[in-house]
Amino acid sequence: MGFQEIENLLKEEQWTRTTVQTYTVNSFQTLDAQIKELDEEQKTEAKNLCDKHLAERERNSIIAMYISGSIQLERKGADDYLQLLNLIEMFMENKKWNVVEMLCAKILSRSENKHALRLLSSSYEQTGREDEKFALWERLVKVDYEEVDIVRYLAVHANQKGSKDKAIGFYKKAVHRLIKRKDVSSVRSLFAAMLELEGENFGYFMSVADQVSVISKSTAIALLRDLELANKDDIDRQIECQKKMLFLDREDTFARENLIRSYKTKYKTHSRLKNCLESSALTSNFTRDVLHSIEDFETNIAFDKGTFVFQNSTNRIGRIRFIDENDVIVDFAGQSTKEGSRLSTSMAFKSLQALPKSHIWVLKSALPREKLNKKIQEDITWTLNTLMASNGGKISLKEMKNELVPSILDAKEWTPWLNQAKKVLMTNPLFDLSNNETDTYLLRSTPVSYEEKQLSVFRGEKDFYDKIKSLKDFIASKGDVESDFFFEMVKYFSDMFLEENGAFKPIVIANDMTFSSFLLLEDLVKKQNMNFINKPENLTFAMLYERVENIESCFAAIKDAELKKSFIDHVVDEVANWPKVLAQLFPYYLTGYIPDIFRQNKKTNDFIRIYKDAVENFKEKGNTLLYLLKNGEAKLWAKAGISEEQLLFTKLQLLDYTNRCIDNKKDVQENRKNAKTLMGLLFDEKDIFKYIEQGKEENAQKIYSLVANVFDLPGGKKIEIKHAISEKYPSFKFFDELMPIDKESVVPTGLFCTAASLDAKKKELEYIQHVELPEVAREIGMAREMGDLRENSEYKYGKEKQSLLNNTLRRLAEEIDRATVITKDKVDPEKIGFGTKVVLFDHTKDQEIAYTIMGPWESNPDENIINLSAPFGRALLNRQKGERFSFVLNEQSYDFTVKELTVLDF
Repeated sequence: MGFQEIENLLKEEQWTRTTVQTYTVNSFQTLDAQIKELDEEQKTEAKNLCDKHLAERERNSIIAMYISGSIQLERKGADDYLQLLNLIEMFMENKKWNVVEMLCAKILSRSENKHALRLLSSSYEQTGREDEKFALWERLVKVDYEEVDIVRYLAVHANQKGSKDKAIGFYKKAVHRLIKRKDVSSVRSLFAAMLELEGENFGYFMSVADQVSVISKSTAIALLRDLELANKDDIDRQIECQKKMLFLDREDTFARENLIRSYKTKYKTHSRLKNCLESSALTSNFTRDVLHSIEDFETNIAFDKGTFVFQNSTNRIGRIRFIDENDVIVDFAGQSTKEGSRLSTSMAFKSLQALPKSHIWVLKSALPREKLNKKIQEDITWTLNTLMASNGGKISLKEMKNELVPSILDAKEWTPWLNQAKKVLMTNPLFDLSNNETDTYLLRSTPVSYEEKQLSVFRGEKDFYDKIKSLKDFIASKGDVESDFFFEMVKYFSDMFLEENGAFKPIVIANDMTFSSFLLLEDLVKKQNMNFINKPENLTFAMLYERVENIESCFAAIKDAELKKSFIDHVVDEVANWPKVLAQLFPYYLTGYIPDIFRQNKKTNDFIRIYKDAVENFKEKGNTLLYLLKNGEAKLWAKAGISEEQLLFTKLQLLDYTNRCIDNKKDVQENRKNAKTLMGLLFDEKDIFKYIEQGKEENAQKIYSLVANVFDLPGGKKIEIKHAISEKYPSFKFFDELMPIDKESVVPTGLFCTAASLDAKKKELEYIQHVELPEVAREIGMAREMGDLRENSEYKYGKEKQSLLNNTLRRLAEEIDRATVITKDKVDPEKIGFGTKVVLFDHTKDQEIAYTIMGPWESNPDENIINLSAPFGRALLNRQKGERFSFVLNEQSYDFTVKELTVLDF
């Protein structure tokens, strides 16, 4: 079917005035078959034609709406389902239920669209298919997080079917959603229904009352009265409800009277009940703040004969032997007197803290350390429960350590115990996390769900990537991904792309968190089949890629390895110049994954550039170089144009740079690791020694010159190199042994030069960097525009010139870095060395000859200016006036006597 056929169908529909009633499921199946025959270009033409027809001629054209909507659905663009949803509503109005179901199924085959689910459930309701309707409603409430009424119907339905746990789950979901949108007027009926099903879950109901109280105190008090009535046989729970009501409304006399009755019931056998009630003014003085009265009463009533107490001033544990209205007698641990300590009652209440028998301080006082140590290590759940109960129902990790170390646990026992304790804290439903205090845990009277606890963890995470880890841990631990708690976690990431009304939020600049959120949501939907997650369908990786300012820094900032891998996969699939991009990203994902991609796509030549770049920019790409040295393919170094000698020299230069970074306190931990790796390659794996053994004497000279100048290299390693060279070349002269060494002179550790020559070299480096390289880059650009690079001699010449200049630039930079400026006052006038002029009598030629000794930058053999590092220069070093000496160099014999020695003026 082509463009003309669609146009004919639209005209036929218009002229025959085809109505909704004439369409059947077969009619749409015929259209589907025709759409299937179109290629992508034809589909675009067909959609444009249908959209134009709807806008200009017939806005209710069934054919145009169906064809446009079907093509849009395939492409998952903006407003994917709008045309089809409008079409469904047209057929619903005409009660064409079989067509409605077909159209809804078409949308739902691609996505759990809440509008399609709602329309289909209405169709089931109209056709009396109740079971299918409720099953569809269960799918609907997973994707429509604002829906409450249907959740309530599902709860009632599940209860009627005898599914108690399922009903409770739906009731809790409805309550959670009502509180979240601050609509608590309907909570009470749900609260009452749950009390009938799960009245023993006291902690949950108190939690609901707490959350509701933030929105409406009166509603919360009503809930507490219902909870109080439901727990009429549990005096402690009644007291908790009554105290909470008074906390919310201090003038609630009904709650106050009930609390007094509850106290009288609970403490009816207490010897001091009447006095405690009167002294707290709970029963008489209604002008006093009732919360202060409650606090005084509970403080006083805690004191009775046999009660354990703690005295703050002396840090002692004791037990009450006797108490009346005037005096308290306490037996303190370790006390010598048999009479005990007598305190007035008022003083006792101020200075003593009543403790239950299970308090950790009591246990420390009563049990041997070895026995308590064993109990704490073997029963972590009991320990955590004891610590929290002893600390008012909550405790931080720091407080735990203070309580256990060193009084019960040794310092070395703490970390293993803590690691086990953290697992128990996260898995035991009686332990909860504090929403307000970091690393603080709460003891609950009733269990808290794993999902609710994990949401608390998620909320408490400050770092974006810690939140991602928390969400992944939730999934890995088989948390309920259909719960509203999981939805709230996911919503944190989807909110980066969606407005409150669900509309797409334009992305101006993409960053690492934008990419990570996109990739995370995509993974949940595609790989984990969570189709109910709200993900922006019209957003692609390529669109985000176009909006990133710096792809390297963005990728480097992603802290999740799986997301980085997914990022790389998308680059390969959606970015045209992906080899260049992956080469940029490789230093920030040093694994075999990127090399494998190049290999599988037969792009090894593109990857070789990474080898070359790592050597040429070893200071910036040190980690990359080390990774390739350890894990790369050895043959690729040669293909990259890197000789074994160049690679060895680069390792030594990188070691020198790394050691200097450590000395300057720069990335110390990472650089120490790198230095250790380099030392292993160079010395443990014998790279240097192989080079000496396989090369010539000039190779030994090169390598020793580099080794001697590596910053902070252990002296023992230099000795090893000297020994290896001496074994191979017995007559080898080491320049650092020939140089004058004096405490008052410069220690020879680098490239010797004058201040003037150093300045000249710096200027030369700047000229190459700022004049010659930019100029050759312009020449290369012009040559590139001339066409085929394979036959372009100007381009090849420019690239060769650029490479030569870069090599010169690197060499200059390295030499400048090693340079040591020698001034006249540092030259020893008694010995031949840098900055001296010497007159020698040549006995072989029977004549005098003069030489000037300088560094490699100033040397000029044609003018008898000798480089002190050259073999001839080294042979002259340290000779004194009047000294006769001889040596053989390059099979030529020399025999000199020093006649005169002067210091140059420089």
